[in-house]
Parts: sequence; C-alpha cells; structure tokens
Amino acid sequence: MNATNAMPRHSIYAKHLIACATLGMVAACSPLLAQPKPFVTGLLSPSTLIRGPQGTLVVSEIGPTANTGRVSVISSSGTRRTLIDGLPSGVGDEGADGPTGIVLDDNNTLFVAIGEGDQLTAGPNPGTQIPNPKGPSSPILDTVLQIDLSGPVDRIATGFSLKAADHATLADGLSVTLDNGAGDKATVSVLSAFRYRPDPNAVYKNSHPYALAKALGEPNQLYLADAGLNSVVQIDLPSGRWRKLAAFPPQPNKTPVGPPVIDAVPDSIRAFGGKLIVTLLSGFPFTAGNSKVMAVDPATGQTSVVLDNLTSSIDVAFRTRFFGGVETYVLEFSNDLENHGPGRLRSFANGTSTVVADNLPGPSSMVLDRKSVV
Repeated sequence: MNATNAMPRHSIYAKHLIACATLGMVAACSPLLAQPKPFVTGLLSPSTLIRGPQGTLVVSEIGPTANTGRVSVISSSGTRRTLIDGLPSGVGDEGADGPTGIVLDDNNTLFVAIGEGDQLTAGPNPGTQIPNPKGPSSPILDTVLQIDLSGPVDRIATGFSLKAADHATLADGLSVTLDNGAGDKATVSVLSAFRYRPDPNAVYKNSHPYALAKALGEPNQLYLADAGLNSVVQIDLPSGRWRKLAAFPPQPNKTPVGPPVIDAVPDSIRAFGGKLIVTLLSGFPFTAGNSKVMAVDPATGQTSVVLDNLTSSIDVAFRTRFFGGVETYVLEFSNDLENHGPGRLRSFANGTSTVVADNLPGPSSMVLDRKSVV
C-alpha cells in the first residue's frame, strides 16, 4: 500500500435493510432511517461483514497492533463473541492492516484474506516502497487462510487463538489444530500465499488481498480482489494454486487535480448474475467521480463497467425487486477521502440514484438483509 493506492481500514453498522461496517461498530441502514442505528459496538477496526447461519453476522477485524486480527460472530440480538483471534496484522506507514475479506463455506469452513500488513515501508523517494528493514510482524501476511471448524460458527461459543509459534508453523506449510477447551477444534492452514514484486516506479509493488467471493456453481473456486496489484485472482481450492483472472489498468483521472491516470484499487467482489462484481475505490487524489463498479466474466476475465462516476466505492449489493428489475446498493467510503469526509450508502434503480444513509463514519462493508426488504 502507498500514497497512490491507499486502502481504508475501518469499522461496522447493522440490521434491518443493510448492515454496514464502520468505525468500530455495526449499524442498521434503512431507507426509512435518516441516520443508521448502531447494532453492536466495540469492534477492532472491522473490515468485512458477511451473513452467518441462523441470523448471525460474521466480521473480520484488523486489530490495532501486531497480530491482533480476529474474526467475530455477532448474534441476531447484537452480542459479539470471538471466533478466532491472534490473526496476522501489522502496523505500516498507512496504519494497521490485517484480516480483510472473508467467505463462509458450508457454515464451518472459513476463508480469510490477510492484507499486506507491515511488509513494506516508505522508500527513499516519494511514491516508492522497500521491504521493512525491521521485518514483518508475521510470516503469513499477504495470504488467504483456510479455517476448518468442527461445527457451524453459530454453535461455537468459545473462541480460538493463534499464537506466534503457530504463525511460524503455518509459514512452513503445515497446518495448526486449535482447541478452545470446550470440545471444539479449528484447523488452520495457508491456502494461498502472495508476495510483493519489483516495480520500475515504486521499487516494490505491494500485493494486498482485500476481498473474497465464491460464485454459485463453482464449488472449487475462490475469487480474490487484490487492491495492491489491481487485479482479480482465481484460487483453486483443492490445490491453493492461483492465477490472475483480470487486471484493472490505470484509470483516467476525470479531474484536473493530481496525475492524469490513477490506480483502480479493487476493494470488494461479489458474485451476481453469472458475473463477478467489483468496486474500484480509485487511487490518489480520491476525487468525486473517479470510482466505479465493474463486472468481470469468470470464464474469460473480460471486464465491463456497471456504474460510473462514483466516489470511493467500497462495497456493492443487489436485490431483484418483486416487480422485476435490479436495485443496486453502493457503499461509498468517503465523499472526500483526502479530507476525511464521511461515507454514504446509495441505491440505484430505474436510472435514478437515492441516498439511503449519509454521514457514515468510514464504512467498509455491508450485508443486505433480504428478509426485511420488500
């Protein structure tokens, strides 16, 4: 991550229509609410929010210091409990970074994307990066972890914890089986590992696993949005082997502020209508209109624009209305990222845009509660 490709690392909001992740809490955003209603607080810089079994929510949290990342389960009444902590995280030049995208498969297998953490630091010249001379906080940063649980996440009442020695074991390609002392077990392994690479301009270009998705009808494939290398990656689950499926080249800067082209910065990925739907945050100067939502064909990697002229989009959700047609929800991280402006949730349908919720403090993820939507 660097000044031209910076990812926001923040929080959560939840229930009713949309559950949004924002600055340490989950809150409910409804078209009938002018201001979201907090649902649960006390989260450690939550990154991604997904639906769990039996009305629960599952959230990844970056953590404030080295290796304090965790995954929590939130009950339907708004009570948080730790599923697993001690996950890799590190504090780099742009702040803390750790667990990001999550996917729950069959209620007891969890895939967790781990960000770049503190692997790189600012180089000698502006816009450059070099390996951290102090070394990274964990040897398993920049990975996708697979966590196989002995039971569904909603039935595990006592959490698990990874220790420093476990990180080393996982880095050696071995798995670690954790016991929570209550009869439950969790087997953790590194599914895929990524790495930064030489770059003629930045010295080193960071890889930043940021979002995960599975597509219907593809039980053996996992898709990753890499916000650092501006790409979508396809991961083969049986082997962990990965390949770049699609790349997002530098985007034209539509404003007179900053460079003529900017990084795309893909920061969420969803499966919908046979396509992978990806939001592009955009890089510096993060100005209004430079962000967009893209579609990626999982068979060919071909990309196309779904929505344009957005501002710092960070997540997207869809619903099919009862009278036909698709309504698209776009979560925007900030209306002015350079000056720490608030985010908002927008709805797009029938060629019109509606603000569902405004003044959100750093939203990073959302869940659509289809049961409460008509």
